[in-house]
Amino acid sequence: MNSRIFCRDVCLDRGEPMVGAGAAAPRYALLHWPRAKWRVPRHLSMGMPESLTEAMLAANEAGINVTLVDGDEIALSCGDEILPRASLPEVTATLKRLADGRGLGGRKDRRITILCCTDGKQDPCCAKFGNATWKRLRDLADPSVFRVLQSTHIGGCRFAASLLVLRDRARYGRLDPDQVAHFLAALQRAEVYLPCYRGNPLLTGPAQVAEHAALSHTRETGQAARVVLEEVRIAETEAEFIATLPEARLKIRLTPDSFAVNTRCRTLEDGPDGSVTRWQVAALEAL
Repeated sequence: MNSRIFCRDVCLDRGEPMVGAGAAAPRYALLHWPRAKWRVPRHLSMGMPESLTEAMLAANEAGINVTLVDGDEIALSCGDEILPRASLPEVTATLKRLADGRGLGGRKDRRITILCCTDGKQDPCCAKFGNATWKRLRDLADPSVFRVLQSTHIGGCRFAASLLVLRDRARYGRLDPDQVAHFLAALQRAEVYLPCYRGNPLLTGPAQVAEHAALSHTRETGQAARVVLEEVRIAETEAEFIATLPEARLKIRLTPDSFAVNTRCRTLEDGPDGSVTRWQVAALEAL
């Protein structure tokens, strides 16, 4: 097993950055389903009645990513609402209500929810790296502050361990167990954890990179600040942004680069299965 090559390792060797790959679904519904019963596709997991499969697909069509989770017994959650206990017919009816644009109708849970993909049926990277990180999260996270769950595929197997933090829909990757304590501390301070942050899901890819560069600059100077970003220009070969911080203004110039990718371990024998463009910082100067 130690000699096996993983798509995460290949991604690192190719130097593909994660920043700029922070896009996320508009909403997530978390459905408790025992990990041993997860299958691909998730809506055909073991023991699922046809009515629940149909409700999951309807919610997905409405822009709600229905993710299977394990780690506690909460039946269903969406946003900061949870249904602690619910029968399968009740879960099915609730998913249909969500698909119709109505609320969950549960009670509030203000904790920070962390999803860590451990879906080995989707990719070996998620089993190997995701499991190790999830166990460390489970051991270190204060359950009164954090709700820590292992989840089915959330995207970015080659960035394993791949995580999603709700309610902000913040995407993280390559979070190793020895980084977990720092990651949790940053979240408790209401900050993003920059070493593993993939980018602000509210922004375009280039803007995610520019914001990340500005935030990194503030951390280097000992500040923790919010960034106001202005797009100056964006073209095929170059982009420029102005970042306004409480104590400074920065001009950030980006250029694109192309990277060969293998999105799954199973594609490695046949070479790259595609390519992606990632914007990278070419210059950063204080104004």
